[in-house]
Amino acid sequence: MDRRFLVSIAAAAAFMAFVLLADRDGLGAQLALGGATGAFVWWLARRSGVEGRQIVCAILVATAGEIVLSLGWGLYSYRHALIPLYVPPGHGLFYALAAESARQETLRRYGSAITGSVIAVGTLIAAASLVLLSDVWGFLWWLGALALISRSRNQLMLSTCFVYTILLEWAGTAIGNWQWAADVPLLGLPSANPPAGVGILYILLDLIVVAVTSRLIPSSSPHVSADTARIAAPCTPTAG
Repeated sequence: MDRRFLVSIAAAAAFMAFVLLADRDGLGAQLALGGATGAFVWWLARRSGVEGRQIVCAILVATAGEIVLSLGWGLYSYRHALIPLYVPPGHGLFYALAAESARQETLRRYGSAITGSVIAVGTLIAAASLVLLSDVWGFLWWLGALALISRSRNQLMLSTCFVYTILLEWAGTAIGNWQWAADVPLLGLPSANPPAGVGILYILLDLIVVAVTSRLIPSSSPHVSADTARIAAPCTPTAG
């Protein structure tokens, strides 16, 4: 496996752990964490083969989603700010990690096994959360995530995306940086903290970003690289 990729994964894990533990009230702290996260995403983007336009698009789309889902709908709330300033660039970080994972030849070689394992473990987690925590919302979300992964032509990217997301959610909610509503507003469905199928949000983000950047935003270079095309094209779900 690419050594640069392993270094990026280790660095991202350490950095996100630091950010979650350092999260504080106050504009100064939020500006510092937001700036540090933005700088880390810039460093990660330069090391990876993921196009900058995709990462920027992920940040913009995810920020709009934060406003709708958190501030508008009230599905979850943050402890130290309405939307912490490290969150928008953080979405770009996780998009870059998922996209770069899909480029790794070693992971691609075992793509089917990785996807199968994610589906099996994800189903067990969702079922356990439903039975033990009455996580109806999380179970429904997992069914949606399962459908998207199963129908995608790039199951590896979506599978790794789900893994990264659930690890982040477990860490963030355990520390107390954010909390999911016990009952989904307007719908009244019980939900765990976090919902078992929360990865569907990042999966949808990945699909939206690829669709937008591959069809509406011109490539940053005259010729889209073979590696970028290999990531982008397979991410669109099949029609049936």
